[in-house]
Amino acid sequence: MKTLRILLFFILTVLWCAGFSQQEYTKSLLKADKLYIKQEYDLAVMLYVEYLDQYPRDYYAARQAALCYEKLNDPNSAIDYWPMVVESMQVTEQDYFSYARSLLSNNRVPDAQKVFLLLAKSQNSGLAEWGKVYKNPARFYMDSSFTKVFEAKVLNSNLSESCPFFLGEKVLYLRDRAPTLRIFSPVSDRGTQFIFAFTRNDSLQFSNTTLYNKFLNIPIYGQISFSPDGSLLYFCKPVSNADMDFPSPYPFNKYQLYTLKMSTLNDAHPEIKPFKYNNMLYDFMHPCVSQDGNRLYFSSDMKGSMGGKDIFVCEWNNNDWDPPVNVGKEINSVGHDVYPHVTQQGELYYSSNFRPGMGGLDIFHALPSKEPTKMFEEAKNAGANLNSRYDDFGIYFLYGGTKGYLSSNRKNGSDDDIFYFSISR
Repeated sequence: MKTLRILLFFILTVLWCAGFSQQEYTKSLLKADKLYIKQEYDLAVMLYVEYLDQYPRDYYAARQAALCYEKLNDPNSAIDYWPMVVESMQVTEQDYFSYARSLLSNNRVPDAQKVFLLLAKSQNSGLAEWGKVYKNPARFYMDSSFTKVFEAKVLNSNLSESCPFFLGEKVLYLRDRAPTLRIFSPVSDRGTQFIFAFTRNDSLQFSNTTLYNKFLNIPIYGQISFSPDGSLLYFCKPVSNADMDFPSPYPFNKYQLYTLKMSTLNDAHPEIKPFKYNNMLYDFMHPCVSQDGNRLYFSSDMKGSMGGKDIFVCEWNNNDWDPPVNVGKEINSVGHDVYPHVTQQGELYYSSNFRPGMGGLDIFHALPSKEPTKMFEEAKNAGANLNSRYDDFGIYFLYGGTKGYLSSNRKNGSDDDIFYFSISR
C-alpha cells in the first residue's frame, strides 16, 4: 500500500511538472505572438525558436519563426523552418506558396518550381497562376540581355537608400535615418527618412550628393512625388491615432498622405496639408503624380482593396482630387501592390509580392487600356534584370523611357540600394 502511494505521488508530481512546463511554454508562445503583432520580429523569433527546442514539430511555432525571418530579410534562416511546416498535417496551400517563395530567395529555383507546380490545380486562381508560370520560368529571362543594371555605388551606404525621383537637374532619393526594416505598417516613426539629392551624367558619374534641404526635416517614409511644376511635394508619414484625434483603447500609427508647399519650406511653419481622403483605419502610401498632374496614384489598404495594399487613383477635377478609385484587377492582387510610377507614355510600373515573379517584390508594368471599362491592360512581369530573387521596387524612368533608377536589396538581401538601368531596345 505504501509503495502504491509513493508511485501515485510520483505520477502526480510528474504530471504537475509537465503541466507547469507546458503552461510556461504557452506563456512564451503568447509573448512571442504579442511581439510579432507589434512587428518586433527579431525578439519574437527568439521565443518561437526557443519554443521549438521544446516542441520541435509544432506547426504554428515553426510557421511563425519562418515568417519572422522573412520579415527580417533573412531567407537563409527562414528556409530552416518551412520544411517543418509543409511536413505537418496542418499545412495549407498558402504555406506551400510561402515555402516556394523562400526557396526562390535561396536560389533553389528547381525546388521552388516543383512546389509551384503542385499549386497549379489550386482553386485559388492567384496561387494556380504561379504554377502555370513556373512550368516555364525561363520566360523571366527572355529579354534580359536588353536590360543592363549597375549599382550606383557612390549613393549607397550601410543604411537603406530607395525611391529615386527626377526633379529638374537633380535626382532625389531617400535614405533611412537609422537601420530599419522595410515594412508596410508603421509601429513608430523609426522608419522615417531624409531626402538626399545628386546630379549625374550619362557616364554614370555622380556628384554633389548631399542632403536635399536642411529645412525639410519632416518624418517622410517611402516614395515621394512632386507636382509637375515642382511647387508641391507629395509624401506619406506615420501618424498616431492621437494626432488624428482618433479614439482608441490601444495607441497605433498609420501612414497618411500629405502635401508640402515648397515655397513655404523655409518658413517657421511650412504649409503642410493632409490628403482629404486620409483615414486612420487605413494606410495611404507611395504617392505618384502623373506627368500632366491630372492623376494621383497611391497605395492603400482602404475599403475597396482586393487585399493587402492596392493601387488607387484620384482624378484632378475643379481644383481638387476626386474620390479614390481602385485601378482594377488587371493591376492589383490579394497581396501588396505598391510603389506606383507612371512614365511619360502613361505606362504604369509598380511592385507586387503576389503576382508570379522571381522572388520578393517584383516590378510589373502595364500599358494604358484602350477599353473604356478598364484603366490598364493586364500587368506583366518586367523580367530579369529589372527583377531579382530579392525585393525590387521604387522604379523611376528618366526622359525617353529607356533609362532610370530602381531600388533593390539584391546586393546582400538586407538593406536597400539604388541601381541605374538602361534598356537598349
